[in-house]
Amino acid sequence: MGKTFTLRVDLESQRGIKEGLPRLLDLLKKYNLKASFYLVMGGESNIFEILKHRKKMISSDERKIKIWTLKDKIRMILFPIDFVKANKKILKRILDEGHELGIHGWKHRAWTRGLNEINIEKHLSKSIKKYEKIFGKKPISFTSPGFNINEKVLEELEKKGIQFISDFQYGSPKYYGKMKNIPMTILGERKTPIIENLVSRGKKDDEILEIIKDEIKHNNLSSFYIHDLFEARFKRNLLKEIFKFVKNNKIKNRRIIDY
Repeated sequence: MGKTFTLRVDLESQRGIKEGLPRLLDLLKKYNLKASFYLVMGGESNIFEILKHRKKMISSDERKIKIWTLKDKIRMILFPIDFVKANKKILKRILDEGHELGIHGWKHRAWTRGLNEINIEKHLSKSIKKYEKIFGKKPISFTSPGFNINEKVLEELEKKGIQFISDFQYGSPKYYGKMKNIPMTILGERKTPIIENLVSRGKKDDEILEIIKDEIKHNNLSSFYIHDLFEARFKRNLLKEIFKFVKNNKIKNRRIIDY
């Protein structure tokens, strides 16, 4: 198969989708690269969901970089936005430009902090139904918020026709039942996004670029994930240099559903 490069983008916020996504799509278009996007279908959590799901994440690490201002947090608590409905036009552009768009759960906080308490079947059914209504087709790929997955989730995903996941890390693509897992092979500590994690450790963009280039050189399957809120807004120049490296070295670009 040769060397391959896969970029996964998790879409989890109003500001990230509105401000970061259009610029990221422009950058991908410039370098003729396709990515795999995963969308939280239920929008922001309301005050009751925030209070109910207060415990720490256990499947991956908490964000180290401070993204939200106090004003942002107050607005989200008092006036949560359905960022899927609010951004249908730009979200449809993902599919129109040949990228993959899968689902990333219903509510991010409920999934990462309360997976054993929520009705998994209901969360997935709502996500799929809303996806079909907005995008006119069924989703075939899924990633768990925070890499938080268990046997019940796998069972329900397979029942609902999901064909691709990206929840078990490192190694090579592998089947779980009828579903194929495409791992993220370049990660930060405790499954955090590599760029965000390195920034939190004080690394500069040129240092991060060399680390990622070295990882790509030594991996047959090079895959990592980013978020709409941080990398797509603040690290586009770094992403541009990574994309240039991929293109200049003629590394095959694949979406998760292409494996």
